[in-house]
Amino acid sequence: MQPAAALPGMSTPQQQFQQFLDEQRQAYGRSLPGKVGQIEAIWRLAVANSGVASLAELERLVHTLAGTAGTLGFVATGHAAKALELLLQRVVQSGAGVAGLHSDIERAIGSLQDSLPVTDAAAAETPPHATGTAEEGL
Repeated sequence: MQPAAALPGMSTPQQQFQQFLDEQRQAYGRSLPGKVGQIEAIWRLAVANSGVASLAELERLVHTLAGTAGTLGFVATGHAAKALELLLQRVVQSGAGVAGLHSDIERAIGSLQDSLPVTDAAAAETPPHATGTAEEGL
């Protein structure tokens, strides 16, 4: 049995779900600069206080960013966050502090900042399902 066609002006559940995903992606894209700003602030705090607890918190935030960004189509941001996460894991697991990887972490944070969508309009421009690659239009 064929599913019933949507009446003009109505959308199917699949269209509604796709619209929901597009809206979530756009909202997340708008939130990315704030998330990266929070990561930068915690990094500065961790460096200033030599705080291992701050580094563990930072690692958790970056881990979440890496997964969510990639899932919602911000592939470059997801990859940059993953690279930063791996560096932070090394620091947290060693317990030796940031001295040995300080410049690498600074570069990784810079790469994360550089991976952000240029504008809010760019984040909303092309949903990932429309082109097959989410990075186009970002």
